[in-house]
Parts: sequence; structure tokens; C-alpha cells
Amino acid sequence: MAYVKEEKNADGVVTSLRVRWRAGGRRDGEGQSERFDPTEEGRAAAEVFCAAVNDCGQEWPTGWVKGRGMIAPDAADESQYRFTVYAAESVRHRTGVEERYRDACMGELERYMFPVFGHCDIRSTEHFNRRTIQAWVNQLEVTKVRRGSKTKTMSPKTIKNLHGLLSSILQEAVEAEPPLRDRNPCKSVRLPRTDDDGTADDEVDEDIEFLEPSEVAGIASCMRTPQGRRLTEDIYGTACRWGEISALACRHLNRVDPTRPKVRITRAWKYCKSRGHYLGKPKSKRSRRTLRITPRTFENMVEQGALTRDADELIYHNGKGERLPYSTFYDEWMAAVRKAKKQGLLPGYKNPTIHDLRHSAAAALISAGHSLTYVQRRLGHESIKTTSDLYGHLLPEADDAAMTTIDAALDGTPTMPAGITGAAMELPAARRSAVAAAEGGAVHVVVFPDRHQEAFWKLDFARLVADVWKLERRQEVRVETWAASLWKARHGSLDGVHAAMPGRVKVWDLGPVVYGPDGEEQASAPGAHDLTDAWAWEWEEGYTTEAASWYAVHRPGGQTEAAARGVDEREVRAAYVKARAKALRICGRHPEVAAATAAER
Repeated sequence: MAYVKEEKNADGVVTSLRVRWRAGGRRDGEGQSERFDPTEEGRAAAEVFCAAVNDCGQEWPTGWVKGRGMIAPDAADESQYRFTVYAAESVRHRTGVEERYRDACMGELERYMFPVFGHCDIRSTEHFNRRTIQAWVNQLEVTKVRRGSKTKTMSPKTIKNLHGLLSSILQEAVEAEPPLRDRNPCKSVRLPRTDDDGTADDEVDEDIEFLEPSEVAGIASCMRTPQGRRLTEDIYGTACRWGEISALACRHLNRVDPTRPKVRITRAWKYCKSRGHYLGKPKSKRSRRTLRITPRTFENMVEQGALTRDADELIYHNGKGERLPYSTFYDEWMAAVRKAKKQGLLPGYKNPTIHDLRHSAAAALISAGHSLTYVQRRLGHESIKTTSDLYGHLLPEADDAAMTTIDAALDGTPTMPAGITGAAMELPAARRSAVAAAEGGAVHVVVFPDRHQEAFWKLDFARLVADVWKLERRQEVRVETWAASLWKARHGSLDGVHAAMPGRVKVWDLGPVVYGPDGEEQASAPGAHDLTDAWAWEWEEGYTTEAASWYAVHRPGGQTEAAARGVDEREVRAAYVKARAKALRICGRHPEVAAATAAER
């Protein structure tokens, strides 16, 4: 509740009256206040204002501007433009979305936007401008949120989503008829990078816990019930989301060909406040899919009664044929994780969630050389970019647990190819000959758009390079199989045929920036001072293994250019400072400027 508080000076004299309250009346609401003069009229005004705040649910009265008072006589008609009202209406009337999406949006508005912008006017350029929104984004960057059992700073992705929600509301005001705003200030606000969550106290902020197949088997063996064991194996075997696999009915199991069993994903459990749990469509159109499953997964579903019970009955249920609550399975899962650690079946530092089974299944497929496109379709991702963003790092960043897999790949075992960052891992000549013989004397050639060609002894490596190239460059490449003798005839030898994944590095760039003879910065490339990064293969001109290199050189026209690049982000930033400093030192000594000066004399 709002209240009036006297503010006194050191002598005990009342210097002002201040109405105080918390936004929305919540304990965690942002503190709000308004000042009034310490006079009889001021006290009366403070009491009236305090009552108005309480009548508005501990929010600023409509039409009241802080420090200025009630400036809109027709405030009742203006209430529709208060952000709390306008934003709620915007979310409520959105089409083509599920009810749970609206619930989620309202939750985000109440937690992160109403406390800051709740009393603001959607039309006001004073309330909504680049400066105020940038300040809000900066505050979100240091906001603490719960992630599982840990408290962490809000991730850049979450900030981007919140900014996107605010931007969509302001854009609606821009496009209103007649327009309520001239422009959307969100479009000029810089957001934190979404590809780098940063670190705190040298702790890697990694939300996904990838499990080795043996670790999945270990956890499954520790599940308390037979259904728990089967469900653990089947989430991993199908890579389904929890809402999808727990919604499977007996009729979704394809029984036509027992030698090639399949399961159809056509629905998923959903939740919203108004309806509770209900069966609805999967997450996206591509989430509606038919999956080939292994005999082991098929047997598990048969043991659950998929072939003997009624077609509409759930395969996995609570023992009464009803929805299996996530919390019920979660409790059994966590107990199994603890037991697996005690038995040495799972490393003590790993704390996997149920959803990590899906991530681990995707990792296993990629590790075995399956294309990102195949993994995308099996997991039901709407866009291959989602698949790439989640799992594209698995091959470049080989951690200790993957070293055994890489060694197996080099020995010829069809598993995860060697990592694709850093220098290429070449095999001795004897090993290359052995690989060539095993491949039947054929090479697999990746043909790029500029007709450049790279050859590989193993087809999996060639396909992987092609998939990564298509994903990153948005260019079509093809893989052809040639006789090794044909490659040798065209290229002179087989020495250049890759027996392992070629070198691939992320190169950071800053610049170029251009200075005139007087040291004034001239037209530079757009975003020249913004750090950019791009992957480069060892055969590309931009490939480098240097931590950082820089230059500052004279260019025609009296200009001096500076830039820096390398594989170490921090070193590149430092090198860019050096490059610009030197450019500023030498720009006044440009040969063309010196020649022109001499001619004038």
C-alpha cells in the first residue's frame, strides 16, 4: 500500500512530503515515490495522490507525470495509452499463437517491463527512446535469474527475447492507424552478443550437459521402475522432447513392418493457465514427423503394451493410463543420477537434465558423421540454424571425453571425425596408404562454387565439410567420388588428399578504418570498429594461425588505413589499438601529401 512519509533535515524540520509505494504492490516491485511540499496544501495533495495510487493497484495514476502532476484533464480517455494497458492488449490480441505463448509474454511483461515502463505513455518519446531502452537493457545484463539450481546473470538470448517483445509492442504503436509513434527506438539499441554468455570466476556457463552413450545406459540401469528405464532409453533413442514422447499413444507406433519400426510424432502435451495440461500440436510444422526407431526402442514400447492396449491409450503413463507428470519422472531421474554417480557410472561433475538426453542423442548422431540436415529433421527443428547453433560446436571443440572417439576415427572406426578447428591432423604416409586401400582407391572430392576442389579419403569427412560450408556460406557445394588415379593425373600427386579433417579456425577482424592527412577519420567500412568473426578453412586466403596481426599503411588519395585480425579476440582488440595509433602517427607524413606540399613551395 502507498503511504505518505515526512522527510526531515538534520534539525528535525520537515522539508518535504513523499508518497512511497512498490510497483504493483509486490514485495519485489520497484520502489516508486512522488514529492510534495511540506504545506497544508501539499499534505492534502499528497493524501489525495496516495489514495489515487492505491486505487490504481499501486501504479501511477493515469495522466500523472512524475514531478509535474496531473497534466491530462481527459486522463480517463488516455488510459489506453498507458504501457501496462497497451502492452497487455497487444499480447491479448495476437493471432496465430498459442495461449501458453500469451501467458509467457504476460509473465515477462510483469516481471521485467511493467516495473520500469508500466506507468509510461506508449506515445511518449521522453519515456521510450534509445537512451531509456538502452538503460533498461544494461540493467537486464546484471539481473540475476534462476537456472535450475543455480543463480546466474540473465543470458544474452533471454535479453534479446525480452527486447524483441518490447520492440514488437512499440512497432505496433508505430503501425497503428493513425500512428501513435513516428519510430521504434528499439531498433537503434545495441544488444549483448548472443554467441557469448561470458564467464564468471572462470566457470564455463554451459547449460547443456552432453552424455556419452555409456553414461546414458548407466543412468537407465539405475532407474527405480521398468517404465523409468524404458523411458530414459527411448528419449535418447528418439531424441524426442518430453511433451512429445509423453503424448505418444499406442496408435502412433507403426506396426506394418516390424523390421523397420517407426513412430509418428503428431502431438504434444501443452500447458496454459486457463486450460491446464492439454494435448496440442507439436512445437512447429517440422516437429510433426515420422521417426525410424531401433529394435531396442520398439521392444521397449511393446513391453509398455503398445501392441496390446487400446489404440488411444498412452504408451507412457502414470500407472492409471493418464498423463505422466514431468515432476514424477524428474524425481526418479534425479535419484538415478545420484545413484549412477555413486556407482561410478556417471562423472561427479555432470548434472544432466532429462532434456539433455535429447541433446546427447543429437551429439551421438553428429559424432557418427550424420549431416546436420538429417539431425535437424530427426529432432524436428524448424530451421537448420537452430541445429547448428545448438550442436555445430561439437566437432570444433573436442573436449577430453571426445579424444577417445577421435582416436577411433583415425583408426578407421566409423565414429566422430577429428575436430575441425586448429591445425589439420594429418596421418603418416603409411596410414594414408592404408586408408586409401580401405577406401578402394577412391577419393571423395568437394567441389566449391569457385571450382576449387578439396579431396578426402573418407566420404564422411567430405560430406561434413560440404554440410558445414552450405550452412555457413549459404552456397551449394557438391561431393563427387573419383578414382584416385584420376585425381593424381589432374593434380600431380595424392599428397594433398586429406586423411583427416582439414584445419579450420575462427578469425576475428577489426577495421579497416581510414584517416585523412589531418588525422580525421574518413569514410570507413560500415561497422569498422565492430569486432567481427568468421570461420576460415586452411585452403582459404583468410586462414591464419596467428593470435593477432595488424597493419597501418598509406593508401592512394592521401589516405592511411589501419586494421587488425587474428584468432585471439583479446589480442586482436589490442592489435587494433596499436594499428590505429600508428596510423594517426603516420597519416600526416603521407608521400602524396608531402609531394603536394613540396610542389606548393
